[in-house]
Amino acid sequence: METLSFKGEFTIRVRDAQTGEILREIKKSNLVCVGARESVLKLISQQTTPDDYVLTKLWAIYSGTGTTPPTTTDTALETVAFKKACDQPFTVNLSAGWVEMQMTMESGEGNGNIYTEMGLFSRGNNDDPTIAAGALMYSRQIHGAVEKSSSMSIEYTWRFQVTV
Repeated sequence: METLSFKGEFTIRVRDAQTGEILREIKKSNLVCVGARESVLKLISQQTTPDDYVLTKLWAIYSGTGTTPPTTTDTALETVAFKKACDQPFTVNLSAGWVEMQMTMESGEGNGNIYTEMGLFSRGNNDDPTIAAGALMYSRQIHGAVEKSSSMSIEYTWRFQVTV
């Protein structure tokens, strides 16, 4: 019997806003949460409504200031401070079984926070994650503190993989 499993990893690149130079890079595996399981079960059970596809598709990366280690039962970040939809389209490698999403917190966004956690979320009921409700958290992880200022941008890359 083959086993299907999910895993993910992310890279955070802190860049100088003027030069684009990478000032710091953080790479880490993440924890897959119950939202990912719920989304997959809805798709393969064929007991979905037309809205389920829209509500559960991967969509946004949220950043926060929480420090509590993640658990598989997490459904939200501890303290959300910034939400932004990922760049479209995603990069997909069907033969390797992964999808990769990217989002950049530009120099004028999210300033004044010390980011320590991030999560990968579904769309929910709106394209704009700052007002969407019903978004499911696919993955969550904490990371080393990044103090955001206007002199930098933060580039998030998240790879979500299905393995057998």
